[in-house]
Parts: sequence; C-alpha cells; structure tokens
Amino acid sequence: PQSPSNLPSTVPVLATDRKLLAKYTRFRILVIGRANAGKTTLLNRVCNTTEEPSIYDKDKNLVSCPLIRGIHDVRRSFVFKSNPGFIFHDSPGFEAGGEEELKAVMTFIQKSSKAKNVDDQIHVIWFCFYPDVARPLLPLEEKFFNEGRSWNVPVVAIFMKFDDLIKQVYNRGQDKTENTKKALDTLEKKFKEPLSRFKFPPRAYARFMAIHKDNGNHQEQVGKLIKRTAASIDNLALKMLFVTVQQNNVEVCIAHAV
Repeated sequence: PQSPSNLPSTVPVLATDRKLLAKYTRFRILVIGRANAGKTTLLNRVCNTTEEPSIYDKDKNLVSCPLIRGIHDVRRSFVFKSNPGFIFHDSPGFEAGGEEELKAVMTFIQKSSKAKNVDDQIHVIWFCFYPDVARPLLPLEEKFFNEGRSWNVPVVAIFMKFDDLIKQVYNRGQDKTENTKKALDTLEKKFKEPLSRFKFPPRAYARFMAIHKDNGNHQEQVGKLIKRTAASIDNLALKMLFVTVQQNNVEVCIAHAV
C-alpha cells in the first residue's frame, strides 16, 4: 500500500493534515456480528485473501496455541499478511443472554477511543447483520444503537447474505427482478428504517450477495463498502489512511475521498 507520505499528488491534503496523517500507520476496525453472519468471509474478501490471519492478544503478543486461539476476546486483534495496514477486532454479536458481551464491547470501544496512541484507537465499526426476517433486530442489537456513549466512532451497517433474504421472501409467481425488489423493500422496512430511528444510527449502509461463493463480483461489492466507509469518516487524516491501506480499491477510494 502507499505510505501516507507518498499520497498521489491528485489528493489535496493540507500540510496540517499531512502532519496528522503521519501519526497514523494502521487502520483498526471492530467487526461485530452474529454467529454465521459471514464476518470471516467478509474480511477475506476485503483483504482479497484466503490465508489465515495472525492473532495477537491484548498485549500484542502473537497467539500460537490452538486452544487459546479459540477463546474469544474482543481485545484480541488479527492481521492478514496480505494487507497488514488493517488491524481487525471481532465480537460475536449480542445473542440472547449476551449482556456481558455488549458491556465488554462498549467498554472496549470507550477505552480504545481514549487511547493516546492513535494506532490503538478503533477507527471504524463494521456491524454485520444476517437479514433474518423472523429475527430482524435483536434487543441487544437495538440497545447497542441506543446506549449512551461518549465515543464517536462511525458505525457502518453491513447486511450480509442478501441472497438468503431473497430466498426468504421468494414468490414463484414473480420474476427475479420482482423478488429482488421485494427483498430490498424488506431490508428497508425491517432493518434500515428501524436502525435510522435509534439515538445513534449507522452512518452508512452496505450489503453483500453470494459473498461465500468462489465466483462473483466480490471486489465490486467490496468497493462499495470501502466508498461508504470512507464517506462515514469525518477526520480527513483517518479517511486518507483508510484509502492508503486498502490495496484492492485504491483508485476508487481516492476518487471518493477527495
């Protein structure tokens, strides 16, 4: 990826912004989502890799023991060698009885937002939803978007497995276009409209379709997520860092972030 000091001359970054940008070297993303929402596949597509990530504990030590690697801790970070500019954290989402997980995540975000080292701060949250018509938004997911907070980390809502939603609302008497429109309307009414009414709604939305299949327009979909994530970031230095560490859609990111 391009280093902050070697940004393309087409990007109008002020001297003061360049000084701020020099402080940032890695972009940290917290990924939240229910089990089987497709988070791992999403990150593989974003980093355009099939490799296993390197996992680090809260003290930034590499975790090698398989048993320890399997124990969940939102403070753990992981990095893909193919795209080391991104640091990810993972939360399994807030299923029934997950009050402790919600509390742990809120505490983690609060603490990281106050970190003196900008590389230790959480810069963006990707909140992944599986579009289940029967369980659109769980009570603790609603609480996350309504809970009082002193941090201002942008949240992007990502609707995974949109093709599954099409199957849920599928009507044999309608063609593909009509069924897709019905799924889009359902997504709007069951998810986006309720989310928009919360105290702290997502700043942007994206969706993925057939992301788990080997063939597909994955990078085109990733490009849309990158553009919408960049648009959700107010801090110009952070926005430009996000552009530079994203290796697969740099040109479209720069065009959007300018």
